Amino acid sequence: MPVLLAVSLCLPAGAGADDPLRIGLYENVPKVGTGDDGAAGGVFVELLDAIARREHWRLEYVSCEWSACLEALEAGEIDLMPDVALTPERRESLAFHSIPVAQAWSQVLAPIDSGLDRIEALEGLRLAVLDGSIQYDYLREYALDTGLDWTLVTRGDMESVLAAVASGDADVAITNNFYARRHARQHMLVETPVTFDQVGLYYAAAPGRQDDRLEVIDAYLQRWKGDAGSPYQHAMEQALEPPLGEGEIPTWAWSALASAAVIALVLGLMAVWLRRTVRAQTRALREANQRLEHLLESGPVVLYQLNALDFKPLWVSGNFARLFGFNSRVALQPGWWEQQVHPEDRATAMRENRRLQEERHMVRELRLFDGWGKLRHIRDEMRIIPGGNQGQRGAEVVGSWTDLTASMEQKEALRQMAHYDARTGLPNRVLLHDRLGHTLERAMADGLARWVVLIDLDRFRNVNETLGTSAGDRVLEGLAERLGGLLGPQDTVSRVGADEFCLIIENPPMDGGAEAFLEQLLETLREPCAIGGRALVTTASVGLATFPEHGNTRDELLTAAELAMAASRSVGGDTWHVYEPGMGAQTEHRLFLENDLRSAIANDELLLYFQPQLEMQSGRLVGMEALVRWRHPVRGMVSPAEFIPLAEETGMIQAIDRWVLNAACAQLAHWDQDGRGVPTVAVNLSARELHDETLVAAIQEILEHHGLEPDRLELELTETMMMEQPERALAVLHRLETLGVTLAMDDFGAGYSNLAHLRRLPLRRLKIDQSLVRDIGHSRNNESIIRAIIALADALGLDLIAEGVEEAGQQAFLLREGCRFGQGYLLGRPAPADNALQGIGA
Repeated sequence: MPVLLAVSLCLPAGAGADDPLRIGLYENVPKVGTGDDGAAGGVFVELLDAIARREHWRLEYVSCEWSACLEALEAGEIDLMPDVALTPERRESLAFHSIPVAQAWSQVLAPIDSGLDRIEALEGLRLAVLDGSIQYDYLREYALDTGLDWTLVTRGDMESVLAAVASGDADVAITNNFYARRHARQHMLVETPVTFDQVGLYYAAAPGRQDDRLEVIDAYLQRWKGDAGSPYQHAMEQALEPPLGEGEIPTWAWSALASAAVIALVLGLMAVWLRRTVRAQTRALREANQRLEHLLESGPVVLYQLNALDFKPLWVSGNFARLFGFNSRVALQPGWWEQQVHPEDRATAMRENRRLQEERHMVRELRLFDGWGKLRHIRDEMRIIPGGNQGQRGAEVVGSWTDLTASMEQKEALRQMAHYDARTGLPNRVLLHDRLGHTLERAMADGLARWVVLIDLDRFRNVNETLGTSAGDRVLEGLAERLGGLLGPQDTVSRVGADEFCLIIENPPMDGGAEAFLEQLLETLREPCAIGGRALVTTASVGLATFPEHGNTRDELLTAAELAMAASRSVGGDTWHVYEPGMGAQTEHRLFLENDLRSAIANDELLLYFQPQLEMQSGRLVGMEALVRWRHPVRGMVSPAEFIPLAEETGMIQAIDRWVLNAACAQLAHWDQDGRGVPTVAVNLSARELHDETLVAAIQEILEHHGLEPDRLELELTETMMMEQPERALAVLHRLETLGVTLAMDDFGAGYSNLAHLRRLPLRRLKIDQSLVRDIGHSRNNESIIRAIIALADALGLDLIAEGVEEAGQQAFLLREGCRFGQGYLLGRPAPADNALQGIGA
């Protein structure tokens, strides 16, 4: 890296013979830079020189441009870099001390009368910034996040950044507030109201190389910051001193004043000059005050001061009304704060106030009601500081409020998605298992009985097929409400399937009242539902299992209740059964089905259906999804819903997966030979495959055998597949991504979606679950979820396809909200390969 200048500060004898400490030096006056005499100077240099003299360090300043300095620091070619803003990215690659030397913010400079008053006004402009600076990173990320369009013009040093506007290469210049204050007017630029990104400034070093010296710097900062006569305070006063002509009286002025003592005329002239100087200073002070007020009023954090003895409010920042809907004068009234805190948090908050007197610093979270009556979640950070030097004011509490409401609401929405059914609002299967586990723990402790009741609505599919899914959804909502009214507050009602509910009865009657309860349950379910002007009667098949008689674990009780429910279904439904041991004989059919499934591949009984995936606006084919079917020699076509779960449980699913992968790729190659334009084929992966080390090699071999490029194969997985040994599964997915295969998240939005986990997955596509698509036009909540998924996919750069598109209204909504691709009966039904492309332009 080019070195322009090296300046050595040699300490007096006795300073030690160790190697010099190499300090990066770039031009960013008044914080760091070189003077007219070529010597290093600025706040950071003066402060470091003062520490070096006391610690007997030998300093060597190495001049370089900003980005080159950072590269040299990381490469170990220099030891310390002054004036480095601490960001999360730099914390990963550099070491910093703890106490910031100063706080800075980014300032937008523009020609006079530019009219710029907010950051959005920069759209379409050319912005000059320092290459590799935090301003460059912030503006690039802000443009990506908000969609604003501007051009970043990078320069190697601050002087070139400001000069870019005068030369016509840029429309505005962006630098830090220190440099802007000193140099803006030299380039005919003024400070606009647009500021952003307040950060702390530090000395930085390569990790692990200068930790001892960073600790020494922290120790001096700790001591000097509170000392009015310290080297730190002197350096800051020099940095904040206005440039010549704005805040200093030039040397010649003092000579004029001396002459004015004997010459009355000169005295008069100097009086005029002094008045102008005062006006200039007043104007500069007013501008500084306006900048401070702008910073406080436009920021997202409310600042306040309290009396440390009685917590009486003393001051609150001007953005309080904008953020919380209260006039600042109202907030300063005694007792106002306690009245706004949520009653459940009030006692705890008062105790924490007393504890603050001992700890001197505290961060807490509390709830309060804002001026619009909305409950807000607040992060409240408080610190006690000493009173004034003259003793006219006692100790004060300085604090800040940060609004966490949006974050809390997002977490709650994700929790709802993870644990509750979107249609009925009831707990889903995940939450049911959790609650049943806690129920059994209590039952083990008290020795009392508990009931598990499974409910399967009889022939409910006929309702959806005859009256439509919207009518079926209204029936489910009504039944959920009835079941909730039938049970006590401690009991649980959950939806565990499309037409199945599960009840947990915490306090069943002790006198054998199962029959009366189940009869009442059936009567409740039989009550007519008003659908489309008709009275629809719904019946159900009900099964009951009892703890501890029928099982001691979740799986045992749910299995027993399911067998009892199956017994009710086998006799036509609209009845109930309590589990009996003999019901296990019904698994005989399952055993025979398992044996037949083991020979299905060898006997060539499996076949593939294909369903098209289209660009909904144009009808263009973008892919085909392969769906496995089983043609049983005796039973005929066996539903995947019957044999896929059995295959997963017995381990046969891997053999079926490999057959599907090979057959799907073979069919895609066959379409290529026939000149049919099928871009990709999608195959569903089972959870077991993600833990098989041979999967990647097997897929690579299949692709090579059929002469297909890897990106033409799409593998679909669900998030639940990642929950068992997630790190191992993630490693397999990354290997698949390296191979070039496309990965898609299936059934997104149906259960729980861990967004933090989602970001780690090497996905290219999300598939909106058909249960959400089915509710379009009937559920605003589900429509909002779909909009959120579309926005999430856009933010993460993922393709998006909607499953289960069956109605034109659903297609129109998806296109309007920005989802381009779809799959469903409206666009094309699953069909054998010979018929799958009929009516499609491929």
